[in-house]
Amino acid sequence: LGLGLAIVLNRPDLRGRKVYRLLLIVPWAVPSYITALTWKWLFNTQYGPINAMLGMIGVGQVDWLGESAFTNFAANLATNVWLGFPFMMVISLGALQSIPADLYEAASIDGASGWQKFRHVTLPLLRPALFPAVILGTIWTFNLFNVIYLVSGGGPDHKTEILITEAYYLFSVMRRIGLAAAYSVLIFVLLLAYTLITNKLTQATEAVDR
Repeated sequence: LGLGLAIVLNRPDLRGRKVYRLLLIVPWAVPSYITALTWKWLFNTQYGPINAMLGMIGVGQVDWLGESAFTNFAANLATNVWLGFPFMMVISLGALQSIPADLYEAASIDGASGWQKFRHVTLPLLRPALFPAVILGTIWTFNLFNVIYLVSGGGPDHKTEILITEAYYLFSVMRRIGLAAAYSVLIFVLLLAYTLITNKLTQATEAVDR
């Protein structure tokens, strides 16, 4: 989503680009707990705008934050996407603007289509910026406590918990401090292993090392 919006905003013939950029960065600028509470209200069964819009097209009320793990997960996912796409958009837009226009002109002369330009020119040159951003975004999402805690609360019956919220539950409710500490160490080890393996496979920081 962030890459797609960046490609649209990078078009030189797009009117009001500065306004669009400002508006699309707003979700990133707003504190995450405010965003999470706002989305929780949007998904409210009785008063939420999402159910109101569904009712306008003849769809019955959905108990988004009720007993269904799927709808709770969908609410968490929508909130996380809203929080995450501006970061990827900014990174992608900066990388797109660094690509020389001469490369696209040369590809056009060679008869390349729009898809071929994107595949063989845009994506390879975006790789040094996108892979580190994906790694960082994954780490942020892995530890995104606010969304789970404030939107679904880990419900129903802990089915939408993630490790960080489960560690908090063990510490604050169950008072199992040792197990909560073990969860924290496990989170660190998983993220470290993920970062090292992904960096090795994608050579995400190769350009930085050089």
